[in-house]
Amino acid sequence: MHPSSSDRAPVSHRLVALAGSLLLAAGLLVAQAPAATAADTVTDLGVASDRGGDVVGQSGRIFVAADDRIVVTKSDGALIDTISGLSGAVALSVADNGRKVYAALRDSHEVIEIDIATLAITKRIDLTAHPCPSTLAQSYERLWVGYGCGQAGEGGVVALDLWTPAPTPAPVGPGATQPPLLAVAGSTLVAGEPGAGSASVRVYDVSTTPATPRGEIRAEESLRDLALTDYGSAALSALADTRRFDAWDTTTTARTRAYDGGELSEHGLPTAVAASPNGAYVVGGRNSPAGDAAELVVYDPATAEVIYSAGHQGKALVAGSIAFYGVLTYAVLKEPGTGRMHLWRLPHSPYHASSLTMTAPSEATALKQLTISGQLTLSTGALPGVQTLELYSRLPDGTSRPFQEITTEADGTYQFTDTPPKWGSYEYRVHWPGNSWFGGSGASATVEVGLYQPVLTVTGPATGVVGERLEFTGSFAADGITFPRAFVTVVRRVSTPDGTTSTGLAKPTPTADGSFSFADTPAAAGKYTYVIQLLGTSTMEGARTTHVVVVTQPPA
Repeated sequence: MHPSSSDRAPVSHRLVALAGSLLLAAGLLVAQAPAATAADTVTDLGVASDRGGDVVGQSGRIFVAADDRIVVTKSDGALIDTISGLSGAVALSVADNGRKVYAALRDSHEVIEIDIATLAITKRIDLTAHPCPSTLAQSYERLWVGYGCGQAGEGGVVALDLWTPAPTPAPVGPGATQPPLLAVAGSTLVAGEPGAGSASVRVYDVSTTPATPRGEIRAEESLRDLALTDYGSAALSALADTRRFDAWDTTTTARTRAYDGGELSEHGLPTAVAASPNGAYVVGGRNSPAGDAAELVVYDPATAEVIYSAGHQGKALVAGSIAFYGVLTYAVLKEPGTGRMHLWRLPHSPYHASSLTMTAPSEATALKQLTISGQLTLSTGALPGVQTLELYSRLPDGTSRPFQEITTEADGTYQFTDTPPKWGSYEYRVHWPGNSWFGGSGASATVEVGLYQPVLTVTGPATGVVGERLEFTGSFAADGITFPRAFVTVVRRVSTPDGTTSTGLAKPTPTADGSFSFADTPAAAGKYTYVIQLLGTSTMEGARTTHVVVVTQPPA
């Protein structure tokens, strides 16, 4: 598998400065990225060893192989315990959902099973017939072991079914001199022999028993490390002479992409490579030619752009020691000469942050348009470019509107409008999901919406004649607003020498623009007062007005 520092030397500063010159991937962020702000950490493990250095993480614990022991730490590197008394612990593996860690013991020719919770050794698998187990790859309850003590043709790969009480090794592929490097993802297994000479990586379909050969990847350089991307669609190689990391199509076996960049990319020696389980990153590690400086570089897998880099002087990266646990990336460093081991942890991914702001009026009026604005900013200071934000809004009754999308300007600013349909508290939330470079962020605001206050007007004749039709028009419209259904009542009060009578007229039906009309035909002379009332709703307040018509008898 692949895993506060006071000894940071100038190379790490150069690496951080280099990140500031990288152009962000087109279509994601079109701007120059300044220096990374998140920091990596290095923790002294308190052990020295010429061999080991493999690292895995599971259930809140990090396991580091260290030859005669396995060091167990918390995710922050704090020591938990040590599994001692081992003989050549050089490789580790754990399934994504597993509760057991497996370790290859090269000198005692066995694979041991370790309970993650108790750290007890719960099973020993004898590999005397396949000596010097040195590399591991695991998928659920199946484990592949690369073995070999350096004798020509005496090494190779065997598969173990871990669900059986005593797994029987099943050979996979031809023999080898050195223990092959292994990686598995989905139904694809790759095996490549490290060392001098041209690299040959064999690709297998392990959904069948025995495994079915699918092809062979060939490169002109020697192999230092091997990995697979999510689901096994591409193999990743660290090749000694190219100074880069390559991706190979596991179906066509063709080289499809090269990952360059980093402070040591020109002269450094590729030492480790891995792909994050979620497919968001490719991480490559290099050592300086003198073995006294190490670097980890995080790449966007699709564009090969450098997302993040970090480096240390005075230490060398252990070959193949890159591992992922949750949002964290680990590796193991050794001090040249002493072999003292250190756990290297990159900041959690994504490696940069973002923030969203939202500015909204504290109060608004139903049926009137309000404007909300804000801005997306990135922790590096780069311009975000045009990004899509998710907009959610909650109505006063607790229901939510369907999700909407809004688009930022290139500088990250955005604006949208809304017309609240009724009074109450409205919550607006925007969210940017982020990408492989930057973590997502969100913002929210609450707007208190009050009732619309209509101005009710009625026009009509001031005088009339008995028996002649009177026509009136009214409106409560303003600001070009479209109104929901509203109710208007009209009461006619007639004052004559005989007294006053009140009669309700037929209710007019307002249109969406707030206009309405009604008519009346007076039957007697007198003072006609029409009382028009707009009934209040959850959208607007009620209103009342009157109109007076003096009605006389027709001329004789």
